[in-house]
Amino acid sequence: MIRKRVLVLLFAAFCATPLAAQLSIGLMPACNSIPFVVAEKKGLFAAHGVKVTLVPFTGQLERETALQTGALDGTVSDLINAIQSWSHGSGARVTSVTEGNFALLSSPGSPLKSLADWNARTSGSVRTGLLEDSIVFYLSERMLATAGSDPKRIELVPIVQIPARLEMLLAGQVEAACLPEPLSTLAASRGAHMLADSDGMGATPGVLLFTARALAEKRRQIAQLYSAYDEAVKEVNAHPEDYRAAIVAGCEFPPAVTSIMKIPRFKPAFLPSEALVRDVAAWMKDKALVDRVPAYLDVIAPGLFGSHAGAE
Repeated sequence: MIRKRVLVLLFAAFCATPLAAQLSIGLMPACNSIPFVVAEKKGLFAAHGVKVTLVPFTGQLERETALQTGALDGTVSDLINAIQSWSHGSGARVTSVTEGNFALLSSPGSPLKSLADWNARTSGSVRTGLLEDSIVFYLSERMLATAGSDPKRIELVPIVQIPARLEMLLAGQVEAACLPEPLSTLAASRGAHMLADSDGMGATPGVLLFTARALAEKRRQIAQLYSAYDEAVKEVNAHPEDYRAAIVAGCEFPPAVTSIMKIPRFKPAFLPSEALVRDVAAWMKDKALVDRVPAYLDVIAPGLFGSHAGAE
């Protein structure tokens, strides 16, 4: 289903010029997609004068390919992809933070039931389901370091698709994995052990990323999207229980999370801090993913919400 959707989008990107009044936005099965789903459910995009198509993905490689080929105008993404875009000269830039929680968990049969167990292991690595050079790799290392644990103990097991990462963790095919909420809560409900989560970091590098073309040609529509987003934030904060079924359907979560997922309290749209951008870029430089650290405005496009939103 997802692959067919992506192929249709890619075909459209090459064979037609997108409608000026329409935005196509990629989503992932994570809580940072919730305000977009609620905005669609409540008809808020239409109410603010913009047509928005939400396109769900289960893996970031397909999602980023769709963005790079012009099949998407924007996507829920992260600062690592934004900085890589800057490094490659593609021009996609961050317009806001997208809020979500990630957790590092061990498998149900693992002797690692807490960070104390992680720290007490005197030899051997921890086979950890991640995606190389990605937000989950960055977060796993930072979560461990923040808690005073050794991130060098991670033995990377690349698993691109998030549902596959969940299933391999529960089956004990990897000893640990990093998962977004609510899949992390689902894993814990099935016996996985919660070791650390990103709430302790104070900030996560999830963002909304738009292509250079969309920023140049659809600035007003992006500003209208943010008006709808902020209204959706107020709505889901005020009535979270009213949207459980819609969130599960719209984000393509497993039905089992409907009653157990933690619906966050969201903030209106805001930009990532310069400190967070520097930290992510420094991590990438240390991993030889970039050869220098970008300036803040190399990767951030301000002014798409608030008093200057939509200005030409």
